[in-house]
Amino acid sequence: MITANEFFKCSLTQYEKHPQKGIFGKFKARKLPLPITISDDEPLMAYVNHGRWIVKCECGGAEKAWEEGLFMCQSCWNGKHKHQYRRAVFPEEREMIEELLLKRALPNRNWFLHETIADLERENEEHKEELL
Repeated sequence: MITANEFFKCSLTQYEKHPQKGIFGKFKARKLPLPITISDDEPLMAYVNHGRWIVKCECGGAEKAWEEGLFMCQSCWNGKHKHQYRRAVFPEEREMIEELLLKRALPNRNWFLHETIADLERENEEHKEELL
């Protein structure tokens, strides 16, 4: 599954400082305080959409999940959280989820927070003729 680290081919720290696309450059362009702290608010959970680990913001925005476990919405810039990073977590069953989803074609590599491993196994069995 694709994370932000794989997509951008760098760590969150490297991405933050990239002059054109980095978070810090975007914050400076909008005259916002740099996100140097992490909110104590409830962490956000990552889910899989078309083979990408995603974290959804309460504003409706969504971003690829960083392996470092931090989230910055590039729609609202975590405005309700004083522009602080939010913690983002992957599910404990991440490896098994990825293993089951990698058997599917890319458009069908989806996992939502309410789904269990048994749900994914059942779906794979029901659609076994479509598996890779």
